[in-house]
Amino acid sequence: MKNRILYIIILSTCLIGISCQGKSAKNKTKSQSDEILKKDEITPSVKNEAIPDNNDVKENHTSKEIIETESSEIDTEIESKPQKIEETPAKKIITETATAIDKSTNKAAEIVNSNSSATTNNTTVSENKVITSQTTTKTETKNVIDKVSTEIKPANNTQNTKTEKITKPEKPAKVIVPVDYPNHKLFDSFLKNYVSNQGKVNYASMKKKEDDLDEYLTTLENTKFNTTWNRNDKLTFWINAYNAYTIKLILNNYPLGKITDLYNGKPWDHKWIKLNGKTLSLNNIENDIIRPEFNDPRIHFAVNCAAKSCPPLLNAAYSSPNLESQLESQTKKFINNQAHNTLSKSEIIVSKIFDCYGTDFGDIATYIARYADTTVKSNAKVKFNEYDWSLNGM
Repeated sequence: MKNRILYIIILSTCLIGISCQGKSAKNKTKSQSDEILKKDEITPSVKNEAIPDNNDVKENHTSKEIIETESSEIDTEIESKPQKIEETPAKKIITETATAIDKSTNKAAEIVNSNSSATTNNTTVSENKVITSQTTTKTETKNVIDKVSTEIKPANNTQNTKTEKITKPEKPAKVIVPVDYPNHKLFDSFLKNYVSNQGKVNYASMKKKEDDLDEYLTTLENTKFNTTWNRNDKLTFWINAYNAYTIKLILNNYPLGKITDLYNGKPWDHKWIKLNGKTLSLNNIENDIIRPEFNDPRIHFAVNCAAKSCPPLLNAAYSSPNLESQLESQTKKFINNQAHNTLSKSEIIVSKIFDCYGTDFGDIATYIARYADTTVKSNAKVKFNEYDWSLNGM
């Protein structure tokens, strides 16, 4: 009997101890769960929470492992006891907590992956937008440049065309290059192009090529006079200079009716020709240089005053080797030209040139007879034609 009572007391004590131990475990589990929940601030829903970073996810995994470890230890301890504690509140809380942590972790991972994908997509989209924007900007810039270029080109063409019509091309500056003797071939080519065999001058065409004449005049201006020139060299220079500057005077004032319209009817007295370091007029060349120095009346049929009654202009330049033959030919042609002279045995009607420069010819009838194709008596009566100062143009 005593043993039975003792057995009951021992059994009761064990039951009480087990019950206390279960309550203690329950309280301990609950306290640990509360601390974990408080630490991690886990809620059943994470819809309104900020996106956890990788450290938060790691901490959640760590908390889950701790809880699962402790839960396993409690399960082991309870299973070793005879009482059923599977359904104890502590285990239920631990299970629910672990489930919530697992869901939270999975949700967080999904959110992180979603944000990562979104970030990548956004980055790609942003890059695409930047590339597209750059491409669009380049295209638009190119289009604007092309449009502006298209609009400017016609304007420039129009402006250039207008300038060409209004602005006369500038003449090249004269370069002083001293020469021993001028290149009369320049003048020869010029005359052959614009003077007919009859001495008619195409001033209109000459005007378009006036620069060619200016080139020759430059060689005249730059010529150094020296004592090595022979008589023909000098006379050739002055005859060609007189004719070239007479043409230049007409071109400077072209179109023109007659040369006497210039400088109050005295264009030959106008000083504007710069040769041999002096400023000369046409009269200076003829009357102060050629006539007194060379004393040759044939020069009157070589120099040309740009008038119809003047001896026709030779359509070639005079040259030193051919000067004698050229002077003889021009004199004979002029004297026998019925447009200028009418010849007979007893009477001759001749150009007024013979009147103006009578002293150079001596006895006019005798001089005419020397070159006339018909017989002219030395005592033939001499008359003079009126002088036509109209331009000797075509």
